[in-house]
Amino acid sequence: MKKRFVWLIVVAAVLLTVTVSVTLAMLIASSEPVINTFTVGDVEIALTETTGNDYKLTPGVSLQKDPTVTVKAGSEVCWVFVKITPSTDFDNLCIYSTADGWTALEGESGVYYQRIEKASVNTRLAVLKDNTVTIRDTVTEEQLNAITAKPTLTVYAYAIQADGLANAKIAWQALNS
Repeated sequence: MKKRFVWLIVVAAVLLTVTVSVTLAMLIASSEPVINTFTVGDVEIALTETTGNDYKLTPGVSLQKDPTVTVKAGSEVCWVFVKITPSTDFDNLCIYSTADGWTALEGESGVYYQRIEKASVNTRLAVLKDNTVTIRDTVTEEQLNAITAKPTLTVYAYAIQADGLANAKIAWQALNS
């Protein structure tokens, strides 16, 4: 009877060992690895002008002036800004406005923006409406003779990737921090 009891214990132990082994085998699994690759996004712009940069002040005349921002092909979705800075007396002598598509950035004098989607070709953005600056027809010879420094209109262009920047104000702050 003792032998039988020992055999029952041995058989029970073997069954228990097999059951636990099968259970463990069923609980162990593996998968193929998932490889995450991170790349750097790119935003590339150029600011060009083909009409030169030296103009005669003649009252009532519209001068061709074509500053253009080009967002290069392959650039990520981005916020594009232009900052237009006239010299002290420029606005007394000349008139200009921004081209269609630019929005004035609230609280920032002379700063305008656009959001540009990712494109496979260059995206050209004219800065000035009709590519012109007009000399006011009310400018007098006295005003012209009183000029001590040539009036200037300076254009700056900036761009920043839009991911993570919810709006133009936040993007502008990120550019200037």
